[in-house]
Amino acid sequence: MKILRFGAVLAMAAATTLGCGGDDDASTDAMSPLEIIGVYDDNFMGVQTITADDWNDAKIVGYDNDANIVYTQAPADDMFNPNKFGKTVYTEPKNGSFYFCTVEFALDTLADAKASKTTADDSDPDNTGCGGDFPWTKATKQ
Repeated sequence: MKILRFGAVLAMAAATTLGCGGDDDASTDAMSPLEIIGVYDDNFMGVQTITADDWNDAKIVGYDNDANIVYTQAPADDMFNPNKFGKTVYTEPKNGSFYFCTVEFALDTLADAKASKTTADDSDPDNTGCGGDFPWTKATKQ
C-alpha cells in the first residue's frame, strides 16, 4: 500500500488510514452522503481520492458530517496498521477546499475510534494544531 500524506503527523508516523460509509451505530445520516466526496490535491503534493466507500486505500466505515469526522479502516495489506481503525477530523469545506487531520490511526476497533475524544486545534491549520505543532493537510478540489 502507498504511504498517503494525511498531514505531517501521519507522514512522521508513516501510517495510512481513512475511508467512507456508515454502520448502524455510527452517527452517519444515511440520507446525507459524506460532504467531502471528490478528488483533491493536497499541500503535500499528494492526491486525496474520497468516494462514498473509500478515502484513498482505506475503507470509510463511518462519518458524521455535522461533527466533521470520518472513521476509516486500513486494508489488510497495509504496511503499518493492517485492519486498524482511524479517526480523521476535518474543517467545514469552503470554496472547494478543506483541512483534515488524522487524530487516531491504529485503533483495534471501530468502537474504539468512535469513543476516542482525541481532536485537533483548527484555529491555525496552515501552521499548527494537528498532532501538536504540525499543520493540517489542506485539500483543494481538482
